[in-house]
Amino acid sequence: MTLGRFAGTFFLDRFGRTVVVRASALSGALGLLIVIVSDNAVLAGAAVLLWGLGASLGFPLALSAAGESGSDQTARVSLVAVIGYVAFLVGPPGLGFLGGQVGLRPAMFVVLACVACAAFLVPAVETGARTKGPAARHTTDADTPATADEAGSP
Repeated sequence: MTLGRFAGTFFLDRFGRTVVVRASALSGALGLLIVIVSDNAVLAGAAVLLWGLGASLGFPLALSAAGESGSDQTARVSLVAVIGYVAFLVGPPGLGFLGGQVGLRPAMFVVLACVACAAFLVPAVETGARTKGPAARHTTDADTPATADEAGSP
């Protein structure tokens, strides 16, 4: 996940948020699927890397999209953070309980379904991507003239 977060900026600048989020979700889902169905420890270990790379940018990009879209950005970012932290607190015990009932591998299909859903929720991050693309991200209010005189108009 650390590698994915460090490299994420390069891919975001090159391909945009929508493509990166969709590719991340699909990468995470593929890695998780291989972990679930593989009996080979080496293959499963490599798949965990793929799963981690896929999961690395989901939460930070969701927070960014919440902060860049619509009014009341504070409430939007807070809601995304609460959802993330509730999933962080409830997910592992819930997975453990389900794993105790049906086994860990079948229980991981619930996680896989959640990760796969992220690929279909990409339109939620497109709003921020449309308003702030790669070029707009590097521009600040200080770079933009406030009046026609500052822009050099006669």
